[in-house]
Amino acid sequence: MSQFKQYPRDIDLEVGERHKKFVQLTEENTSPFYRKTLKQVFMFALGIGFKNKNKVALKKRTGIIPVRALSSSDISVFKAIAITETKTVDTMFGENIPEIFKIAEEYANGGIDLLHYQVFNPEPGDTDKRIEQPLREILNNCDKL
Repeated sequence: MSQFKQYPRDIDLEVGERHKKFVQLTEENTSPFYRKTLKQVFMFALGIGFKNKNKVALKKRTGIIPVRALSSSDISVFKAIAITETKTVDTMFGENIPEIFKIAEEYANGGIDLLHYQVFNPEPGDTDKRIEQPLREILNNCDKL
């Protein structure tokens, strides 16, 4: 049996305010994510949530992003995060596969608040610079590995 059959049909977002934040990031022309896809915002929110160890369970879910929209690189990121989170490769197999997606959804759910704040922060300053700084920190830490 193929592992792809055990993938969910859609990536879930939390209904309500967090979903609105994803949409606002793609629709506001002042956002660096203007006219980007929800998947692109999801992947960025996932990274921010994971970096900040901010994982938030979804209270009410709605399937928004089709799994078929994910690239193999996106799936690899999900798997790497799941292995890091669970400290086992068991999530890669059989009935545990849906856990990969659940973990990613929870980190993106926590990360969207941080991302939304970085973009629409009322404090003066350049939005691109606020978003760029955490990326520079990550890259600098990669050099130390």
